[in-house]
Amino acid sequence: MPQRIGYLTGVFDLFHVGHLDVLERAKEKCDRLVVGVLTDDWAMDAWGTRPFVPLVERAQIVEQLRCVDEMVVVEGVEPEWLIGVLGVRTVFAASGTDGVLGVDELDGIPAGLVSTLPAGRGSSSQILRAAIDQRQSRSSVA
Repeated sequence: MPQRIGYLTGVFDLFHVGHLDVLERAKEKCDRLVVGVLTDDWAMDAWGTRPFVPLVERAQIVEQLRCVDEMVVVEGVEPEWLIGVLGVRTVFAASGTDGVLGVDELDGIPAGLVSTLPAGRGSSSQILRAAIDQRQSRSSVA
């Protein structure tokens, strides 16, 4: 039986429990979870500022999570590569989780492949929340 491959894309800056919640929910809905970590340049274009945590560190954090089967560094959403090369059957979108792409940011992905996950918890760290809120106030991307 072929594996159900799922895919989720995000920046995963200032990694917190909400990111973990969304990743674990995605893994529950597929056999193999591939996670795309967006580059600093993507974040700069979308947010107008670079992530606090460098790409190498963000990628390493995501790669080490038990719920992640494979991590790839990506420049954006590439439907042909996801569907044709990786064989992705579900592209997950996150509703209200900072730094994880939502439905409106998955350009070119057929609607039938998109599954929206509920938001994860927010961090209880006041310092972390303040940094996330500051970045979001300068950004059109959650």
